[in-house]
Amino acid sequence: LPFPSTGSQPGSWGSISRYQTVSGHTKGGPGTPAQPWGHASPHRTQMGGGRRGGDPNAGQHCQGLTPPGMEGAETSTPPCHPQLRLAALNVPLWGDMSGIRGADLQCYRQSQEAGLYGTFRAFLSAPSQQLLSIVKRTDRTLPIINLKGQLLAKSWSSLFGGAALRGPIYSFNGRNVLADPLWPHRLAWHGSTPRGGHARRWDCQGWRSSGTAQGMASALGEGRLLAGQRHNCSTPLAVLCIEVAFPYRHMW
Repeated sequence: LPFPSTGSQPGSWGSISRYQTVSGHTKGGPGTPAQPWGHASPHRTQMGGGRRGGDPNAGQHCQGLTPPGMEGAETSTPPCHPQLRLAALNVPLWGDMSGIRGADLQCYRQSQEAGLYGTFRAFLSAPSQQLLSIVKRTDRTLPIINLKGQLLAKSWSSLFGGAALRGPIYSFNGRNVLADPLWPHRLAWHGSTPRGGHARRWDCQGWRSSGTAQGMASALGEGRLLAGQRHNCSTPLAVLCIEVAFPYRHMW
């Protein structure tokens, strides 16, 4: 498309004003410098519906990290520090998830239904991806939290160095996977090596088998998400989802 005309001829995009429009009103006036486009106005309504109606994302990223048992205590993490949320699907699944894309789709749908506007993907390795790589390199030093804002791990990278989780994992509908009887095995699929690579032959045939094939899973009660245990793909286990992209609202 051609760049919009700066004139006011019919059919053009109109003239570009010296003053930025905020919420339908002209900001500034003659002699007042225009507000820079790269800075958000304090009067600008945030994307995602703003603050009305009880935004479930409010405070999810703009909060201090709260270690388990320390709710209400002062935290050392500055406000609005970016974080990655880790959650579980609302029910355990067999090894047949319609492939990695089917698992990703369930993470996406359930996070949206819960009102979480970040992008969540399945915590799984597959022939087409390694678990380590699903989080961007620039975000791998960010801390991992659960859906209640409690600190789970120092960073995404630390999970692949043997670091243990420090708190409970909650499903998108608010159940504690470590305590709820819906997950009696307290195990989560991952199909990965300890370093986050794809564990060949141990991924329930690309997450398409619920028969006699086997997949790698970890005992959540032990805290180490990448502990190597093979389990039959006919056993329903927890499927975790990790946030890999933030809503635009947190970039302003």
